[in-house]
Amino acid sequence: MEVLVKKGGIIELPSSILSEINLCEGKRVALSVKGGELLIKPIKSLTDQLIGSIKLDDQKLIEEIIESED
Repeated sequence: MEVLVKKGGIIELPSSILSEINLCEGKRVALSVKGGELLIKPIKSLTDQLIGSIKLDDQKLIEEIIESED
């Protein structure tokens, strides 16, 4: 898939690509170059990183953690 690099180095990613990697406006990504190719990797939020690593039974605490990410 080809996209155009716009003024200021802006690259617009198609919504199909964004959906596939669960990326939306305001999310952070890591950029790197490997073998002359640009790699774009979504950065997991703290909440996403913690999912499954600890068990939280306090629903209020869970909501506070999620809100702090926004």
